[in-house]
This record gives sequence, structure tokens and C-alpha cells, in this order.
Amino acid sequence: MTERKSRLQQELRIIPLGWTVAAGIAIIGVEALFRFVIPHFAHNDLPPWPWFDVIGALGALFLAATILLTGYIYADAKRRGMNAVLWTVLVLLIPKPIGFIAYFLLRSPMLAPCPKCSAPVGAEFTYCPKCGYALTPSCAGCGRAIHRDYVCCPYCGKTVGAAVPSSTVPDPSTG
Repeated sequence: MTERKSRLQQELRIIPLGWTVAAGIAIIGVEALFRFVIPHFAHNDLPPWPWFDVIGALGALFLAATILLTGYIYADAKRRGMNAVLWTVLVLLIPKPIGFIAYFLLRSPMLAPCPKCSAPVGAEFTYCPKCGYALTPSCAGCGRAIHRDYVCCPYCGKTVGAAVPSSTVPDPSTG
């Protein structure tokens, strides 16, 4: 039987191992802080014991979730061709919810492989930057990118017919 991974499981798999280990260490550290260090120094100024455990557990989970989400942002920015270190630093420096929300609103679309050389290319690219393959159809008259359903080129007026992607970059001196 083949198991299909949910979208969430696939996305969580991109978190680097180091970030996951750091989250585990953070949970252990916060729990140790709330169980041993704070009670040792705080004498009688603590809330009742069950509430103190709840506060410690919630603090540990919040810190671990923050670390894991930051690790996810690092890996996600990397796979989208963005500056991963810059985004990680911004998310850490900007107050938490604002930094995370800003990343998810401003992130670039996923890169797709070039059909010819498999290099990562953006959705808005017309040509592959590595091999020069035309990713969108272009007019035979002027060489500009056109939509597949155009009957004539909106730039030069030449009849297009069935636009077929060309495999080379057009020479700008001939247009």
C-alpha cells in the first residue's frame, strides 16, 4: 500500500535538521528552567504548581514553534530563489507575528524546472537564464513574447497562427 503524504507533511519535511534539533533543545531548556532554576531562586513568589507547569509548557511550545517556523522560512526562501539568510534575519528582528506575516505575503512564487536543462526558473521568466530556452511562445516577426491564443502579434501585427515556443533566444538586431 502506498502512503500519500499530506501537503502539511511535505512542507514540514523541508525544515532543516539543525532547526528541528534546536527546537527540541529549546523545549528541554525551557522545561528545565521552569522545573529547576526558577523554583530554586523564586522561593514563594510562584503561582500554584499546576499553573506554573502550564506556563512552562506553553512557553516551551511557543519557543519551539517559533524556531521551527523560522527554520521553515529559511528553507522555503532558499527553494524559492530568495535570499534565505536575509529573510531569516528579518523574521528574527521584526516583532514575531509581523515578521512571519510579512514573509508569507511578500515571498516569491515557487521556481519550476526548465523543460530543457532543469535549471530553476521563475513563473514570470520568458527565457531560461541558463540555457536560453524560450519558456513562452514568441512572435516570428519581432521575437516578443505572446500568448498562445493570439491570432496576430500585438506588437508588430504579423499573423501568428499557432504560436510555438522557440528553442533559441531571438536576435535583437533582427527585430
